[in-house]
Amino acid sequence: MKRKNAVFFRHTLFLTFTPITTMKTENTFYNTFQNIFGTSLWKTVTIFCLTFFLLQPLFAQTEQAVESPRQSAVTLQVPPAQESFTFLVFSDRTTGIPEDIAILKDAVVDANRLAPDFVMNIGDMVQGYNATEQWLEQMKEYKSVMNGLKCSWFPTAGNHDIYAGRYANDLPKGQHEKEFEEHFGPLWYAFEYKKYWFIVLFTDEGNPETGEKNFSKPECQTMSEPQFQWLKSVLNKAKNADGIFVFQHHPRWLGGRYGNDWDKVHAVFVETGNVKAVFAGHIHRMTYNEKDGIKYMTLAATGGKLDRIDPAAGLIHEIHHVSVRQNAEPVITVLPVKTTLDVSEIPSKQQNVLPAVQPKPKETDTKKQDVKPIPGTVL
Repeated sequence: MKRKNAVFFRHTLFLTFTPITTMKTENTFYNTFQNIFGTSLWKTVTIFCLTFFLLQPLFAQTEQAVESPRQSAVTLQVPPAQESFTFLVFSDRTTGIPEDIAILKDAVVDANRLAPDFVMNIGDMVQGYNATEQWLEQMKEYKSVMNGLKCSWFPTAGNHDIYAGRYANDLPKGQHEKEFEEHFGPLWYAFEYKKYWFIVLFTDEGNPETGEKNFSKPECQTMSEPQFQWLKSVLNKAKNADGIFVFQHHPRWLGGRYGNDWDKVHAVFVETGNVKAVFAGHIHRMTYNEKDGIKYMTLAATGGKLDRIDPAAGLIHEIHHVSVRQNAEPVITVLPVKTTLDVSEIPSKQQNVLPAVQPKPKETDTKKQDVKPIPGTVL
């Protein structure tokens, strides 16, 4: 029963064209066939072949039933094969204690167990705010962990990755931009994957007049004209794609100290019509909202500092898991770090993990006590 429609379609074409292509031109059937379509034999065959190849995907994606020698009143339908992929998003690693690099390592272990197509990062990978020598050491540490991934990963520049000091007047021009592009990649870039586009933006270009970099000043949180024109050109290339995902460090759509420069960016997203989601970090807290059909979200941290662990407040070490399927909206799920388990790590013998069964105590051996429920449990 596998793809019966597709097989039937192929056989029909074969039976139709085999006699036609072997007939001589004086054959009555051939002449009739040619007169009906008003063209030569090979042009006719070409038209039908093109039609076949154009329509075949429709037949190839029809559902099929399972195969079994057993009879059942229930028909189990196998879904049609579809293009699909998954990717993960890592968040901030900074302002925590040095030992929190272990959380990033756990996230890499989780990622390898999930086997995504690739991993996106939304910035603040190194502590930064330092001289080049210290920056290079932190860069090497971060990359040594991330290179443990069994898939490609793509960086985004955050303020910690770029700033060389705390707003001093004697900072080098561009600060650590040069080092970032030498060791991580371009400050902004884009790529296409399976009919989707991925755009990485740079949100720390600084004040266009003075060059000052400061994420707390609206006049420093603007997109330069070169980057904006580049973004529009990429969106134009991607306007017929199945979807677009955008990644950046600062959540400029929140306004306030991020100013109102995002309005022009959102407008071109809406005009393009297929931007699915925008991911950002920086605030070390998960948030989510939608505007004009575009999902805007911030991640918490992946090894970065958290004020407290509070899932209800969006404060956990986590990664975002994104599942993309053909003709469907992306499914985005939050995955706390260190919550995956490799099946091979499950003990093979129950007695290794379960305590021995103890005999039930006699009623006379126990005293009635007030039982207080543990918070978060149901008795």
